[in-house]
Amino acid sequence: MKILILEDEPVHAKFLTKLLNIVLESSIKEIKHVTSIDEADKELKSSPIDLLFLDLNIFGFDGFDILERIPTIFTNTIVVSANTDNAIRAFEYGVIDFIPKPISEERLRLALERHSLFAITYQKGGDQQKNVKSRLLQVDLDRVQNRLLHLMEIEKIYLNEDLTLEVLAEELELHPRQLSEFLNGKKQTTFNSFLHSYRIKEAKVLLLKYPEKNVSDIGFEVGYKSLSSFYEAFKKELKITASEFRQKNSISETT
Repeated sequence: MKILILEDEPVHAKFLTKLLNIVLESSIKEIKHVTSIDEADKELKSSPIDLLFLDLNIFGFDGFDILERIPTIFTNTIVVSANTDNAIRAFEYGVIDFIPKPISEERLRLALERHSLFAITYQKGGDQQKNVKSRLLQVDLDRVQNRLLHLMEIEKIYLNEDLTLEVLAEELELHPRQLSEFLNGKKQTTFNSFLHSYRIKEAKVLLLKYPEKNVSDIGFEVGYKSLSSFYEAFKKELKITASEFRQKNSISETT
């Protein structure tokens, strides 16, 4: 197993490395420690990493930035942070677990067990899935899928600007961690990406259907609280701005 630790305090990284060697023993191939988001970004892009341990406060910079750059569906991530108020936000990005500091061997073992179960369930497949104690073991996944489809396609719950992982999980009668696992494992996406996909799809329809409407008004209409979030999500999804999309498609329709 190749492990990357993003932690700006060497003493914490050293202690985590020590615990990992105790818990995982010979299954570890390499443990690398970096102290900046840019270093982590470079490492994650240069070679496959089995597991990322992420601190959320890197010399004053937001550790969530690395989750924006490297989606957790490609890199299994465990957050290690003293700021437990960020736990739900972390699960919105699809992280496997959130370990509060100071870290303990027992809590680390639990997180690594969850990582192992996740890998067996969603990455290896096979008959082993039947015996996995995932958070979704007792959940009717067909019911969840049908209810989720109804909420998104019929009720268009994504238009609610206050929609969060917690709110959607409550609508589905799930724990936020269960919903995060469902989206990350079953649908290969994160809550944020899932939400953006619906909002941007709706925005595309409105941009062409109502050419007289301002782009900013449409951004708010599809559920965004800020225009910067709308503009950023739209361009990330389509590689062009909302105004360019409208202009390009308007020209196509008239030619």
